[in-house]
Amino acid sequence: MLTPHLPAPESTSSSFGAGLLQYGLLLWHRLINIGRQPTLTVWQLKRLHLLNGISFVTLTIYAGYVLIFFNSPDWLTFRICVCGVILNLPPFVFNYYRLYDAAAYYCILSVTVLCSFIAVARKYDGVEYFLISNSVVPMLFFRTFWKIALLFSLNVGAYFGVRYAMKFIKPFLYVPNSAYFYNVNVLLFFMTLFFVVYYFRSENFRQEQLLTQKNNSLAQSLHHLKSTQDQLIQQEKMASLGALTAGIAHEIQNPLNFVDNFAEVGVELVQELREELAHEPLSEKGRQTVSLLLQDLLQSQKKVNEHADRAGVIVKGMLQHSRSSTGERQPTDLNALAEEYLRLAYHGLRAKHKDFNATLNTDFNAHLGLVKVVTEDVGRVLLNLFNNAFYTVQKKAKQLPPGTYQPAVSVSTQRAAQGFIIRVRDNGTGIPADIIDKIFNPFFTTKPPGEGTGLGLSLSYDIITKGHGGTLTVESVVDQYSEFTVWLPELS
Repeated sequence: MLTPHLPAPESTSSSFGAGLLQYGLLLWHRLINIGRQPTLTVWQLKRLHLLNGISFVTLTIYAGYVLIFFNSPDWLTFRICVCGVILNLPPFVFNYYRLYDAAAYYCILSVTVLCSFIAVARKYDGVEYFLISNSVVPMLFFRTFWKIALLFSLNVGAYFGVRYAMKFIKPFLYVPNSAYFYNVNVLLFFMTLFFVVYYFRSENFRQEQLLTQKNNSLAQSLHHLKSTQDQLIQQEKMASLGALTAGIAHEIQNPLNFVDNFAEVGVELVQELREELAHEPLSEKGRQTVSLLLQDLLQSQKKVNEHADRAGVIVKGMLQHSRSSTGERQPTDLNALAEEYLRLAYHGLRAKHKDFNATLNTDFNAHLGLVKVVTEDVGRVLLNLFNNAFYTVQKKAKQLPPGTYQPAVSVSTQRAAQGFIIRVRDNGTGIPADIIDKIFNPFFTTKPPGEGTGLGLSLSYDIITKGHGGTLTVESVVDQYSEFTVWLPELS
């Protein structure tokens, strides 16, 4: 059975063509970069490429004419084309020696002189039309108006001068069949004019595109600047609120101490009164009545003392939260810290939304021991996580019909490999998968404007990862739960 094969010469010719094209592109790149240096601006580099590129294209056209007329009896045209090849070499030399203005002047004036001479000498070649296209070329090479105007006027004057001279000077380099050259030169003139205009058009579009990109970039920067400004204002308000909180807490602390102390004194006085009444002659019924009243008074004083102690803990937490961190690690009971800030966050939300209720679940490892952390910083992290948890369960509770959903926030602690873990979980709205990777970014928030700064989780992440060398991660399923996990390393 015969197996057909592709012919080898086709593959060889294809690879040869690709290699030739690659070599041609490499040669073109080297030619247009003759005279390049790192100090050139973008516009100067473009001018260099244009000068070298135009000289190379013109030289190639003349070289093609040289090959065409090499074996032709028209030696006059052959010699003119050879001169054209030679006259297009100096721009490369000027650019090589960093004489960029000289190369530009030469490129324009050489065309003016050569085309004027040939147009008069041969008359019917149509070369004078190149003076028209050459009049707009200075716009490619110069930015100064007087230079562009001078070269433009020179080419326009040369064109009309040539047209006038043709009436009186007989062609002395005339050859037969000049109509052929006329058509070719007119075609080249239109092509030159087209490419010059097209270049200006493409540059205009490119500049417009760059300007649009810059405008978009500036608009984004302005948006970020305004957002940052708003966040800084919000942070300043929060700082002022922190200072105000500290002041209020200090003012509350003193009368609260009096309430606590007098409650303890009241308990002692009830006990002394009970002892004294034991020696007083009272009827059995009267003694029972007084005993019950004393028992109620004792319970009231104990409740006052208990809640005064609780208020004292809250005030202490407010003071710690508003106080700037010392940065010193201290042995800390993470279980007590987590429970304290869980209650603080819960009652803080209930103070604003009295109809809000949630189930608080705690699962603390009793053998966790003391952990060396910066207490104020870890407290801020926990408070932020609890506030977010209560926010999301409250949001979900508003979205669902009453009685169909029970908000719940859980916190647990446990020992882990070479460290400790704190988990904060809620059964709220969850975090969409497309933004879960962004929630630790600064100024990123899913809350409406005015309700969130976008800095809470970012600062919490930095406190845990940079301040304590731990990790802060999150897992979430939309409309089911969110769980933040804090891992803190164990220090020896």
